[in-house]
Amino acid sequence: MQHLLRIITLVGITILATSTLWASEPEGADIELSESVIDLGTLSAEDGKQMVRLAYTNTGDLPLVITEVRTSCSCTTADYERKKILPSERGTITITMNPAKAPKGQYYRVMQIFSTAKSGTKRITIKAVIE
Repeated sequence: MQHLLRIITLVGITILATSTLWASEPEGADIELSESVIDLGTLSAEDGKQMVRLAYTNTGDLPLVITEVRTSCSCTTADYERKKILPSERGTITITMNPAKAPKGQYYRVMQIFSTAKSGTKRITIKAVIE
């Protein structure tokens, strides 16, 4: 009888452990940006470089790594942390726009953020009016 009880207990523990492993299988890293449009307002060449920090959060369950940030012109640059961002942690991308290098008039540029996020490439629009 004790032998049967031990076997039933071991089978129960095995089933419980297996179901816990299946339920907690990681789904991957994901990224949530603090904003999707950055409006710098009206600028002139004399205003100098404009710097904005874009915050993001890893909303997934595995570490997130930003692998590349592409800007669409030489007047805008991006600097980002090249480290793993753990689940629920925040990181920043520093965006610098130089109005002296930008064309006059309406300014719209799209930045692409590549990462290990399961949701794929994220895009940020930077807009301004350059006088």
